[in-house]
Amino acid sequence: MIQMEAFLDKTVLDALDNEIILLLTAEGRMPIGEMATKLDVTAPTIRSRIKILEEKGLFKVSGLVDPSRHPDMITAIVAMSIQSKGQMDQIMDKISRLANVAWAGVVAGRYDIVAEVVCVGGKEELYQFTTETILKIGNVVRSETFIIMKSRQNWLRLPEGVGNI
Repeated sequence: MIQMEAFLDKTVLDALDNEIILLLTAEGRMPIGEMATKLDVTAPTIRSRIKILEEKGLFKVSGLVDPSRHPDMITAIVAMSIQSKGQMDQIMDKISRLANVAWAGVVAGRYDIVAEVVCVGGKEELYQFTTETILKIGNVVRSETFIIMKSRQNWLRLPEGVGNI
């Protein structure tokens, strides 16, 4: 019983969690029974692990798109210098919630925050993002955009707010 209580309070992934996630990464629609067989555990174990991982925010099931299959989709890394005034986390949160932003992170180096940006409307949409949208945050002093010209294994989720493809 102690092991189950520890699992219910979990805040990090263990080896079985990682194996489940790897199977779902390779085949997102893999049946629970097939996963149980491959991992030599019961189907209820797999089902409860997935449910608890989702509830704890440690795992999320998501659909991914191959950007190379969409002719107008542009992905870019936008690096930003920020005037933070001690508010870097709040600024990063604002940037991460912008339409088109797949993720954002505080980094070490020349820039303060980098964000992966997905634009399904081509370069005009990216232009608007870099010249208007991020400037409305008010703390972006300078930015540099790196357009992804070609990539491998770059399956990505569409950010909320991105138009229909």
